[in-house]
Amino acid sequence: MGDIIVGKHVLESLSLGMYSNPFDIFREYIQNATDSIDNAYAQGLLSPDGGEITLTVNENSKSVSIRDNGTGISIHSAVKKLTDVGNSDKDYEENRGFRGIGRLGGLGYANALYFITSVQGEAVRTVIKWDCVRLKQLLSPSNTEKEDIIDVIEEVMSSYQEDDDTQSHYFEVRLEGISDTFSDLYNSEKIDRYLSAVAPVDFDGQRFQVSSIIKEHFTAKGHPIPTYKICHTRRHKPIYKPYTRTLSTGLQKRTHNKDYVKDVEFVYEIASDGTPLYIGWLAITDFSGQIRDEILQGIRLRKGNILVGDNTTFSRFFPSEGAVANKMFAAEIHILHPDVIPNAKRDDFEPGKVYQELATKLSTWAEHLNRTYRRGSSKIISAIRNIDKAFTELSDLERQIDTGSISSDVKRDKYISDLNKIQKSILTPKKELDVAIRKGNIDPDKKDTVTKRIKQAEESEKTLIHISNKIINADYATKRDLPTSYSKDERQIYQRIIAVIDNFFAHDLDIANKLREAIKIELSVKKK
Repeated sequence: MGDIIVGKHVLESLSLGMYSNPFDIFREYIQNATDSIDNAYAQGLLSPDGGEITLTVNENSKSVSIRDNGTGISIHSAVKKLTDVGNSDKDYEENRGFRGIGRLGGLGYANALYFITSVQGEAVRTVIKWDCVRLKQLLSPSNTEKEDIIDVIEEVMSSYQEDDDTQSHYFEVRLEGISDTFSDLYNSEKIDRYLSAVAPVDFDGQRFQVSSIIKEHFTAKGHPIPTYKICHTRRHKPIYKPYTRTLSTGLQKRTHNKDYVKDVEFVYEIASDGTPLYIGWLAITDFSGQIRDEILQGIRLRKGNILVGDNTTFSRFFPSEGAVANKMFAAEIHILHPDVIPNAKRDDFEPGKVYQELATKLSTWAEHLNRTYRRGSSKIISAIRNIDKAFTELSDLERQIDTGSISSDVKRDKYISDLNKIQKSILTPKKELDVAIRKGNIDPDKKDTVTKRIKQAEESEKTLIHISNKIINADYATKRDLPTSYSKDERQIYQRIIAVIDNFFAHDLDIANKLREAIKIELSVKKK
């Protein structure tokens, strides 16, 4: 076998082509930072909870840096470790990042990518620079200067040392001259929003009161949630997970509502080999509809408290309507088993025996959620809303009748048909609520509301009869449209014209009403 050449375009696949979301490079750098902080804890370099990751964003220079106060990398091994591709000495069972490719993610987004690091006891720091502009030139399809990946790396990568404090220990990633195409990457608010959903940060206990219950439960089970302090250098305010006490529901503004997190439910499973498989929490709300904000919606899968996939990944585990069902829940599943491994892109897990077991158990749990919360609760809420909507329509219909809108038999028949539909819209959901009450499927906090709606539906029969009589006995409004100067024959011709208009525009009575008003105004003064 001759010499094997690894083509230069592998670098393109490992940078710009690696992630569908450019923000995922932050996840990779945060992931490596947490591993470094964990090592610092293990070596006694940091006091408990002393680990910190700081973000520096400069919109003027279009630059971003991510710096941790972990162990750093020694001058003797920094260059080799940081230029090796796909080679890492990390243990997949202990570390979040272990493939040795995530650090290259920033190559496709900036003019220069820097790795800067120092360890305690060394009076220097190592600086490694990747010239991303030159890299793009070499990776151009028409460029034939260099074809081997090693030759390209040697061309675009340089390293040097600078004086530093012997007590310092850190690792910093810096992207300089980020392309305007990816300007979101130096937008502080968008970075915060992304990291709040993805990074291993803590809950905001003041905004999400049940977080203390969640953390206590996880700790009691022997699986405390690993969290890290991530701050901006300017404001030094930690980034928190986005969960709050209220969840806006309804995907359209006209149907929006707010659900309150009243409690949490927990799930915990052990794999067949006796190893803990996963632990999770679910926010208990009214489940009145899909959660509107994408950053909150969906049951989310996490490993080492870092998101795997996105808000849609769990959808596959629901027995039906997965995408719709998942958006109704706010929850997290933390994967515990070391053999359930995120794939290289971290948008899913690698297939395997243990993952298959996890998928089976999560599917069973999702079916339980669908049956217990989504179908039952949402059906009751839908019935209540349908009754309320029907009463609103009934009120509008009565108002139209009282304001003299019956102008012909066509209109009269239309209103009788509408009244019958409204009656059905009241009785059908009432039956559903009756069944729910009889079977004891009503939550205590909803029982008064359901009982009230049932009573209103029962009492509506008298209102329906009353409005039906109004429709039947109402005179045509056209009798009052014309001045008294018009003869009886003229009035009858006018009524026949309005009846034709009502019939012709039966599909759009609003137009019929406008035509009637236009004719009435024209005939308001009888011309000689």
